[in-house]
Amino acid sequence: MFGDPVKNSMGWETVLLKNATSKIGSGATPKGGKENYQAEGVTLIRSMNVHDGRFEYKDLAHITDEQAKQLDNVAIEENDVFINITGASVARSCIVPKHILPARVNQHVAIIRCIASTLNHFFANNLFLNNSFKGQLLDIGESGGATRQAITKQQLETLEVILPPLELQNQFAAFVEATDKLKFLNDRLSSQVQQN
Repeated sequence: MFGDPVKNSMGWETVLLKNATSKIGSGATPKGGKENYQAEGVTLIRSMNVHDGRFEYKDLAHITDEQAKQLDNVAIEENDVFINITGASVARSCIVPKHILPARVNQHVAIIRCIASTLNHFFANNLFLNNSFKGQLLDIGESGGATRQAITKQQLETLEVILPPLELQNQFAAFVEATDKLKFLNDRLSSQVQQN
């Protein structure tokens, strides 16, 4: 619908990601690491939870309110987009599921908070998932010559993204969400038929 977002074959307006977002940032691991994680409490998002287009609940960590206060600068809000910025899972992205809030992120995951009047969060996440754009992110992640893949905050801020009119972004988001719901219902119906 929008063409190749890197080549911008359709000639859309472009903007630096930092100018279409109100926050780009990653967190930290609470002191003591995973030994201090809790069975319940404030959710701590780690790179293992962020997969392309979906959130993985397996091994979801939790921290205490006191630990969460130390990470208040990376408190998650509804519609935030996550992108992994280090390691083998670099460049994977998804949207925060609102029912896991309140939440924080560790240092391996960046929060991308879109300015709703400029950049639809769903559209932004799908940009990150686009093969051409993901290739660009992976190239950035491997460009430092370091032994570990990484994308810095500055590299995220200076990413050039296409900016179609917001109305088109919103139409795209609504269409994809409706399609995903239909796929979910179809899969559920198929599994019920197989059980009977």
